[in-house]
Amino acid sequence: MCEINRGTVSEHAQGSYTLFISKVFGMQTISNQKCARLLGARTGMTVGAMVCAMVCASCVKQVTPLGPGRLIVNSGGSDTIVRSESGAVTRDTAFGLQLNSMAPVQTDGFFLPLASSDGMRLAWQQESNFNWPMLLALPDAPRAVHGVVAVRALDDLEPTHTFSGAYMLGRSCNMDGVLVESPQKDGARWIGVLPWNGSDARWLLQDAKVNAFACFGPRGELAWSHREIGERGFSLTVNRPEGKFQWPRKDNESWMIPIVASDGIFAAHLRDGVLQLAYLPLRAGQTMPTEESRSAIIQRSISLRGSEQMAYQCLGSLPPDRAVLADGSLLFFHPDYGRMAIWQPRNDTITPLPMGTLSASAKNSTQLLITSRDSLARLTMPLNSEHGPVTLVEQPWIARTPSGEGSGAGRIILFLPTAKECKIAELNLN
Repeated sequence: MCEINRGTVSEHAQGSYTLFISKVFGMQTISNQKCARLLGARTGMTVGAMVCAMVCASCVKQVTPLGPGRLIVNSGGSDTIVRSESGAVTRDTAFGLQLNSMAPVQTDGFFLPLASSDGMRLAWQQESNFNWPMLLALPDAPRAVHGVVAVRALDDLEPTHTFSGAYMLGRSCNMDGVLVESPQKDGARWIGVLPWNGSDARWLLQDAKVNAFACFGPRGELAWSHREIGERGFSLTVNRPEGKFQWPRKDNESWMIPIVASDGIFAAHLRDGVLQLAYLPLRAGQTMPTEESRSAIIQRSISLRGSEQMAYQCLGSLPPDRAVLADGSLLFFHPDYGRMAIWQPRNDTITPLPMGTLSASAKNSTQLLITSRDSLARLTMPLNSEHGPVTLVEQPWIARTPSGEGSGAGRIILFLPTAKECKIAELNLN
């Protein structure tokens, strides 16, 4: 039988909701009535019954329209493909799942929350007066900035600590705390860490430059973009155990949204309106001067109508520690394809994910969790016609798979953004 949580729907899970039109993913609005119907919000339905209703409606997805689909829900977990003599293909998928609702978080409607790598803590932008120029650290960004960042344990009901001031939620976090950007009144921008324990901010970059898009790497690297006040294009720097690595910008170009992987550095590259993905193979212990790195960079153009906002939508929507797959390929949103895709720089191939895929996260080395406009689904890799997506939940939950120490093999953190809050859940797949 399907493993389910037998608790009742708590008060914070009830009511009528309109799904937030995501500025990152461009999700369409779903009516209050439909969303309430999907949630079972006004029916008094238990979470167990609600989950069972969703599972029974969506555990099997037929790969081709030629053969019948059969529903098998249990905790054993299996995936069977049967071909008839006529060539029709039937796929039976069986699995167990447990969906636990957590207390939602109040948000500014602009940022998704961050989950720590072990999936045990959350950080989110509770309030802000931010806009796209502020998010992108552009020269016309407003100087008067106010933001409130909150943190808590995943299963807490309220924020454990809040930080009020010129704080903008960053792209990643570590065991010490969450990265934030702090725009200054003179136009500079600092990078710091807000500790999980609520103590004062610890500043990592506190100079007269505009520092933005910072992230941590797997060995504790700090990567960020930076520019002079009044300029528009960014250079890129990575503080590595081997020393500082830099990509200075040339005329009419910009390096944005760095991602440090175990065997290289990814970034978005803008030059004369062309948006490219860039990758530099750089192993632990290896050093490379700037001049040599230029010729070693692998680049792939993804749009001839590129912009800073497009670069952020392509790479900034995924936490850096969840964007690179086990084989070294990169998950990103392809602006011309209008869906998520995978770039393997070593053979320079791009593999589009199924039509309508707005977000993706690796569950393990062979499975992705993909979000469309109306569902969360599991997708087996490598892609082929026999292993299409299998719907898990018929709502557009965005998945974040814990990867750090202490994370369970089947635990998945789910986010469902609405206009003024983000719903939180924990999904366990067997």
